[in-house]
Amino acid sequence: MSKKHKRVVSRPAEQEAAVASPPISSETSFFDRPWLPQIVLVLAAVAVYATSISNGFVFFDDDKAILYNSALKNPSFSKFFTGQNLGMYAPFTWLAYWLGSAISGQEAWGYHLLGLALHALNAILVFTFLNRLTGKNRAAFFAALLFAVHPMQVEAVSWAAALSTVLFSTFYLLSLLAYLQWRRSPALLWIALSLAAFIAACLSKSAAVTLPLVLVAVDLYLNKNQLGKFWLSKIPYFASALLFGIYTFVTREQEGHDIEAASVVFSFADRFFMVCQTILFYPVKLLLPFGYSVSYPFVKMNGVWDWTYYAAPAALLVLGFLIWKKWRDQRDLLLGLALYLLPLAVMLPFRTVGSFELRSDRYVYLSCAGLFFLAAVLLEKLKLQVRNGILAVLAAGFGFLAFRQTAVWKDGVALFSNCTEKTPESSLCQCNLGYNQLISLDFQGAVRHYSEALKYDPDVVEAYNGRGQAYFQLRQIPQAFDDFNKAIEGGIVTPKLFLNRGKCLVMLNRPQEAIPDLTRSLELEPRSPEAYYFRAVAHEKTGDATNAVRDYGKAIEQNPNYVEALVNRGLLHYTAARLDEAISDYSTALKIAAANVQPMILTNRANAFLQKGNLTAALDDANKALGINSKYPRAYQTRGAIYSQLGQTDKAQHDLEMAQQLQPR
Repeated sequence: MSKKHKRVVSRPAEQEAAVASPPISSETSFFDRPWLPQIVLVLAAVAVYATSISNGFVFFDDDKAILYNSALKNPSFSKFFTGQNLGMYAPFTWLAYWLGSAISGQEAWGYHLLGLALHALNAILVFTFLNRLTGKNRAAFFAALLFAVHPMQVEAVSWAAALSTVLFSTFYLLSLLAYLQWRRSPALLWIALSLAAFIAACLSKSAAVTLPLVLVAVDLYLNKNQLGKFWLSKIPYFASALLFGIYTFVTREQEGHDIEAASVVFSFADRFFMVCQTILFYPVKLLLPFGYSVSYPFVKMNGVWDWTYYAAPAALLVLGFLIWKKWRDQRDLLLGLALYLLPLAVMLPFRTVGSFELRSDRYVYLSCAGLFFLAAVLLEKLKLQVRNGILAVLAAGFGFLAFRQTAVWKDGVALFSNCTEKTPESSLCQCNLGYNQLISLDFQGAVRHYSEALKYDPDVVEAYNGRGQAYFQLRQIPQAFDDFNKAIEGGIVTPKLFLNRGKCLVMLNRPQEAIPDLTRSLELEPRSPEAYYFRAVAHEKTGDATNAVRDYGKAIEQNPNYVEALVNRGLLHYTAARLDEAISDYSTALKIAAANVQPMILTNRANAFLQKGNLTAALDDANKALGINSKYPRAYQTRGAIYSQLGQTDKAQHDLEMAQQLQPR
């Protein structure tokens, strides 16, 4: 008698995921209530990041990307879509910056508010995507809640310039959701929306080019046997990704980042160890949420890496073997790994695209959702109450740490002070702390930290430039000159740098050497009244009065309120007996100075009036000068000469004696 077998009808994994949903019970009531999970995610994000809205700008890309971005001062769509900032083509990010400025003007809170709003939205999108893809609402919520509150997200959310990261992530997730909808309801509209969102993500930040790889992972998760069926749909994605990727390399090189030169600092073997260690570095930082910094430098000590670099390849090999042996049929676990590794792929240190070799918290902003989902799946064997307890403890602990971490981004000094405490060997942090102290007028602190940067990396020539400026403000001119000289020898070519070295040479009484530097500065930036002024001073010191008058005139032409240039040109006119021109310059200077009139200018004009024979005007100016400063010897000397011309011998004698007594000895 033949055996009867039940016929089992298999269902494609894609359909299983589409219909999977937990049975309605008291345990799942949280997810049955419309929008309750989303509201909780938003409230959690706001609770953690609300205080960051009061943070200021950080002079670490915030200055160049936002404050000094000419496209934002006079905004237009043509500027946004044809310009580049920091060597990147990101017009949608510029639009976001423009929106931030429309909210808060020159203050930072509008940018932070926009960053927080996008982050809260991203938490909802992470939950929605994972839930719709896998049908695991609890695991999806676990991942999304930790995504919302983890302290590693602080950099992306609390840094105004990092608005690009949260913005591209929003479009990235929207593209995934639209693609997922297309897989389940294959209407042209959904694939078109997905592609459009992907293009928008790339126009926000080039890191979005990894999305086609994630789409392949989604296809594999839904039904690996049907992978070939959907390959044609990926062609526009991969073509767009290739186009944006190549263009990014071009724009970075146009900005002055020599990718080849920067990349050869580390050998192929170095890069191998760096990539392996970095893949494990982020999960460790996520699991042990301490010691966060804006920079995690790759530093060799005496030509040798830390032991973790050499151990990383072996650890990855063991993990890979375990995954192959135990997890290769575990779709959810493989999905979590894919969602971690694939978006991170272009952020790994295969090449050096930027100015510095960096690992950054913001690089794992989107990828961390994959690791959180992986953790949630691994915890599924535990009782529901235990899982909920773990989630509550983690969310509260991570949220508290993130809340504290937002204060680190209060301003540049706070940020890089934290960075130098956590990673003192980071020349990036030392250099940027020096810069922020420089603009905060803490010149001694700037010198100290620029010196630390050079101790760890003598090739950071920008530190010579910054330290030179600090020395200059401290009136340590020889030291300033040496640093400006090293910066120029190191390859920095900016009008400000040549101007500064020229100013030092003038102040060191080496005017003939100063003239070529000041001329070079003007070649690089023709509209620079200060450069014209100091070149005029240099010409004057070399006895070239004609060129000095000409350059003072150029300085005044570009800055009609340049009092020092007017006074110096007036003195040259006076010396050349062009008294009317001298009086005109002094009068203009006095009108500009208004409430802050200097007795020196009045005395100079008094002398010019005296030489013209206008004794009344001369006496009036001398009296005014002494009214401002009753111990100014030149004014007494000038008034004595005026009284002598007026025949008032006693008064003349008194003033001349006063001038002699007040002369510095």
